[in-house]
Amino acid sequence: MQVPEQKNPIQREIIILLVILAILGCLLVLLIGGGYIYYQNYTETQSLSGTATSAFMATKIKRDTEAQAKATAQASATAQALHAQSTATALAKNAELMNYKYYDPFLNNQAAWRAQEEDNQYWRGNVAIEAGTYNWQVTEVLEPFVGWSDFYTEETLTDFDAAVLARRQQGEPAEYCYGLLFRKSPEGFDAGSYIFTVCENGYFAIYYYDESAPWEEIQGWTETSLLYQEDWNLLEISARGSDFTLSINHQQVAAFNDDRLSEGLVAILIDVYKKNPGSIQFDNFALQPR
Repeated sequence: MQVPEQKNPIQREIIILLVILAILGCLLVLLIGGGYIYYQNYTETQSLSGTATSAFMATKIKRDTEAQAKATAQASATAQALHAQSTATALAKNAELMNYKYYDPFLNNQAAWRAQEEDNQYWRGNVAIEAGTYNWQVTEVLEPFVGWSDFYTEETLTDFDAAVLARRQQGEPAEYCYGLLFRKSPEGFDAGSYIFTVCENGYFAIYYYDESAPWEEIQGWTETSLLYQEDWNLLEISARGSDFTLSINHQQVAAFNDDRLSEGLVAILIDVYKKNPGSIQFDNFALQPR
């Protein structure tokens, strides 16, 4: 019987080493392959997450933008509809106002409105009747102020209807406001007056003023969609005893009862809140004692 040939010990160790290296090589290949697949999956997941977030934000921005555009369009459409309706109503209203006992289209200054260069502790500028409008031009504001010009009547004024057209030409809508004083005491502003003021940023307010009750709110700043910017706004006041109603562009916006002043003057006013220049125009003042 032939005895099997025995391998050299060195040769056997080489074979074992080669086998171990082969196993390690396979493990390394598997490790590298698995790592690559994991990296690809991780990168793809991160990419999808970033895309989802960006898409969400883009959709949100688009949605918000469309909502804002829609709201702006609706507000614009509403304003245009109100303006069209108001324009039609204005023709009839203007005819009515022209028949009031006192009607001034500011073609001259027969009514002796305040008209002069202004340089006082509050402001500098000019008040004048020019080209058929009553213009208040403020070139410098030293301190926020209310300025007014009284309209004098032949009789003591108790019950009345009054109206005026007004618009802001220069200055920010919230800074340059305007309106009417009414039942202003003949003894002066400090002795008592009601104030109706509007701002073209869409707000109006009603105050009572005298030395003992400075700037008492009858109705605080109230939002309205009836005011036009840099366009004529018709302001109206009706007084019957202690009852008052106030309107903007042919629509009533407020009513109140107050018996502190039973008679007094009506005056045009401007109401300035910031130290910036600006200007206000008035036209077609009308007053009918009742």
